[in-house]
Amino acid sequence: MFDILLIDDEHEIRSTLKAALGRRGYDVDTCINLKTARQKKFTKYNMILLDVMLPDGDGLDLLSEITQTENAPPVVMISGHSGIDTAVKSIQIGAVDFLEKPLSLDRVLITIENVLKTEKLKTENISLARQLYGEIIGKSAEIKRIKKEIKATAPRSNRFLILGENGTGKELAARMVHEFSQYKGGRFVPVNCAALPRELIESELFGHVKGSFTGATADKTGRFAEADGGTIFLDEIADMSLEAQAKILRILESGELRPVGSSETVKVELNVIAATNKNVLKAVDDGLFRQDLFYRLNVVTFNLPPLRERKKDIAVLYDYFLELFASQSGRTPIQLDKDAKELLLAYHYPGNVRELKNIAERISIYIDSDRATKADIKPLLMSATDSEVVALKDAVEGYEAEYIQKAIALCGGNIAEAARRLGLERSHLYKKMKKLGLD
Repeated sequence: MFDILLIDDEHEIRSTLKAALGRRGYDVDTCINLKTARQKKFTKYNMILLDVMLPDGDGLDLLSEITQTENAPPVVMISGHSGIDTAVKSIQIGAVDFLEKPLSLDRVLITIENVLKTEKLKTENISLARQLYGEIIGKSAEIKRIKKEIKATAPRSNRFLILGENGTGKELAARMVHEFSQYKGGRFVPVNCAALPRELIESELFGHVKGSFTGATADKTGRFAEADGGTIFLDEIADMSLEAQAKILRILESGELRPVGSSETVKVELNVIAATNKNVLKAVDDGLFRQDLFYRLNVVTFNLPPLRERKKDIAVLYDYFLELFASQSGRTPIQLDKDAKELLLAYHYPGNVRELKNIAERISIYIDSDRATKADIKPLLMSATDSEVVALKDAVEGYEAEYIQKAIALCGGNIAEAARRLGLERSHLYKKMKKLGLD
């Protein structure tokens, strides 16, 4: 069923459209003013028809409210008194179309069909993207905040910095930025900066011409040129040398690159998304990351929380991955009993979502029944932790950061009291917090 909300103060329009659209299989709900409309849950509808002039206010104000709602349905504005300026403003705010009164039923039906086609295409694109790349899964406040920030800022900027520990989903966040950006029609080109050989960085990123160095037997297009009109994702950018960082900075400042061995520059226009698992401010202070590059990239920053800070998402993620692996193998998704769930919820996940996904895959591979117990899960969890060994320094810092945060929370945010309980001088605690990247 395709549900439509019609907001109009004219009785004849409401009754005529409700009857005519109802005969064609559409379910139409009606409101006569802004007050009654605001009592509706907009996300339950597939489409909204909204009059510009209502007895208790301007329909454009309600349009702004609807478009700011998460998962808002498409809105078509209708009016018998407004001119081209109002129509343009409606589209700028977020309306998908503008219909003039007196309404033509044929025109309304064509508009509904266009909305249906557009929404179907969006759903198919999202489904395809999820199959290819996965998605940011979660219902926690932290994940909802990240998604909202991405949707709000991705269309308005072309420089982004994503911070987060290994396995928190930095590439998924980058792909989401790309999908909501002005360059979504172009390519998404991921680059693992840590894996680029130092002597080939310039060639890989900017390309080269034939004969420019030994082994350059043909022209090569660099990653930035590949991403022209789209998005380049520079993962683990803090692992690049200062020399390579300087070359990235030049592109960001000029929008131009020069392939190795070429005398000509190439203009590129694209999104640049950088990511790192390091404390960038500390790296700048230590002279390991260029301050000018940091400021160029730090236009819009997303901080991805580790899984231990969004435990509400653990059960959701297991349901998602167990269903995903079951569909891939053609079996029924494995259900976790209460004790198994408690065991998985209590685990620390130093490898974050990547580690959780690995555990879910182990469960899908090794457990033959449709229901898993704590006894079934425990050896798989242990073997997963054995394969997810992280550097001792990272493990210690992760635990230390979490312990300090808990101490401050228990003291109601009183830093002096938290320092006293931790057996530290307040200045020492501040230094530790800065080192660990804590606010």
